[in-house]
Amino acid sequence: MKDISTMRHSRVRTGTGSMGIRYRVLIVEDDPMVLQSIATYLQHFDKYEVYQAANAIEGLAMIEQMEQCDCVLADVNMPGMNGICFISQVKKKDPSIVAVIITGQPSMDITVESMRAGASDFLTKPFKFDQLQISMERMEMERRILRENRTLAEKVEAKKEIEEVKRKLQKKVKEQAALFAISEALSRIRNTQDMYREVVSLATVLTDTRRSRLWVVNHEQECLLLMGARGMTSDTAEAVDLKRRELSCVQVAMDGIPLLLSGRNGSQRTDSCRHEETAASGGEVLVPFKIRKEIFGVLSVSHPRNGKRLCEEDLFLLHLLAERASLSVENLLLYDSVSFNLNSTLRALVRSLEAKDPYTKLHSQRVTEVAVELAVLLGSSQDELDSLRFAGHLHDIGKIGIRDQILMKPGRLTRDEFDIIKTHPVIGEEIVGHLGLLPCEKAIIRHHHERWDGNGYPDGLRGRCIPRLSRILAVADTYDAITSRRPYRKAGTSEEALAEIRRNAGQQFDPDVVQVLEIYLSDYHGSGGHGIVSGRN
Repeated sequence: MKDISTMRHSRVRTGTGSMGIRYRVLIVEDDPMVLQSIATYLQHFDKYEVYQAANAIEGLAMIEQMEQCDCVLADVNMPGMNGICFISQVKKKDPSIVAVIITGQPSMDITVESMRAGASDFLTKPFKFDQLQISMERMEMERRILRENRTLAEKVEAKKEIEEVKRKLQKKVKEQAALFAISEALSRIRNTQDMYREVVSLATVLTDTRRSRLWVVNHEQECLLLMGARGMTSDTAEAVDLKRRELSCVQVAMDGIPLLLSGRNGSQRTDSCRHEETAASGGEVLVPFKIRKEIFGVLSVSHPRNGKRLCEEDLFLLHLLAERASLSVENLLLYDSVSFNLNSTLRALVRSLEAKDPYTKLHSQRVTEVAVELAVLLGSSQDELDSLRFAGHLHDIGKIGIRDQILMKPGRLTRDEFDIIKTHPVIGEEIVGHLGLLPCEKAIIRHHHERWDGNGYPDGLRGRCIPRLSRILAVADTYDAITSRRPYRKAGTSEEALAEIRRNAGQQFDPDVVQVLEIYLSDYHGSGGHGIVSGRN
């Protein structure tokens, strides 16, 4: 084994910092470039004294020979002992040493394992040096707090007081790590249903339990609706009457007071939606889920793993999760509300536009329904279907900017009039441009009149350069136009529309979408004509 004099040890400049105290940092990283990069950056600061180790075994040996170590930065994936095991060993030697985990593959499992091992912060590769600096500043503060508390604990003669200080310190460190894990997980969620699922999943991870439930209060129906669950059983209630005050979930929803049910000696019920005593379950924790101080729902966990019993620490973690998640849920609900109101307003504008002309009434709705069916047959994702369904209703909103004399002209348009009509996709994109639509949704509106051969408008895109959802909508738009009555012609049949679209496959339309339209119409005729929409009067 190397001694400390032969190991990697890069001291900083001879300055000792403003306080005359060096902050001793050990970097354990098996990638030489990453190791040297971090060390070089930290050496720019007079207050750091940097040590380097290429693996966990070398790092442990170095700590044994160091007079003092303040902070360790350890990569997760290293040959031999990994970074999480290394931090666990360091914490056994000196719990006041603060630790940062470095990982290129962040996950909830790694976060939870690192937190349990004693890590206080996380850096995700690739990271910027200002992130490293912020992390080091937090570690310095935490290290100072840890050392101050350890010094205080050494001066306290009563063992009880010493244990209480340690307990509070550990709780604070765990709270910080839990907050990081919660914030990281919830920041990626974009809709309420996914949020509810993530909340119950986090609840079971943080409390090491098998079952979690999230109810939302429905004041109109006077019940609790189950919106998220982990470890459900066949008899799990989907809704709970708020009049059933004997149930613990209803008690929390009505009173707003958290409950910790131990289930010991069979004296307390631990299942919030059943009457049977479940003393063997290890207890249950229930906390109110509040938004703006109003009770929004109830979050619970039960059936802990490995024979443990739920305790006040689990109550604290669950309350922390509910508090953080409620902010995210509130933001998502607000976004959903704004989005719904915006969508309703825009659809109302389109309907008012179409209502002026009885020949185009409900055109956007019919086009959207057919386009979504074609997209399903083409294997589109749920996100793509949602975008197509949203933008499809608005694809002609730009016609609001076209004069009624042109829009409702009973005869055929002149060349100049048609040039004006051709501006409606760009006008439509401009109308929705600042309303928070996704780029793919704005693209549907702008490009639904492009042609496969590049002779469309407004940009003359060709082939697969045209957004896929726009190509789908173009076929559905043309199908509805042919099968709808116009002042200058009667409505065409589905067969006539398909024949015309097929003739233009590879010129005006994407051949793949045309082929799917044939399948769709074949299924429609085979099912007796149910489900298809048409503008024929």
